[in-house]
Amino acid sequence: MTTVMQFLQTIPQFADFSQSELAAFEKAFRVDTFSDGHVFMNEGDHADAMYLILEGEIEVRRRRKNKAGYAIIDRKRGGEIFGLISLINNEKHGAMALAVGAVQVASLPYSAFELLFDTHAPIALHFQRLVARQLARDLRRFNRALRAAVRADEVGAIVTSFEAD
Repeated sequence: MTTVMQFLQTIPQFADFSQSELAAFEKAFRVDTFSDGHVFMNEGDHADAMYLILEGEIEVRRRRKNKAGYAIIDRKRGGEIFGLISLINNEKHGAMALAVGAVQVASLPYSAFELLFDTHAPIALHFQRLVARQLARDLRRFNRALRAAVRADEVGAIVTSFEAD
């Protein structure tokens, strides 16, 4: 089995981290395997951890505003992080995340995150970059969807799926 440190070394988002920073992450992360349908976070719940997918896939869903059920807004796969922005902002989750099939995930609890963030300035800077990159990806995805909706004359539907609560 690959260690968290070895796995992090293969992910572009962690390429700038030093060996000692990666070792600090490895000590702070908890690795678990979950079955299909496991709910990692619910929309509206307070953030208590961030997650790194080691193997498998996570589906991110949001409640539909005027309809029953949920809309799938994203899929995350091995090497991707979820729950980071809510954790950094110490706020409630804007979506739910659940396992699609069996998944292996490394979780970083809020207390460990705060300790790393407050005591390792380079790690804090890297987290800020991760958040900026995540926000940029989300904005690009939203812009692509909005352009496609404009072409299809479905702007209301696409904007509704990205609205914040």
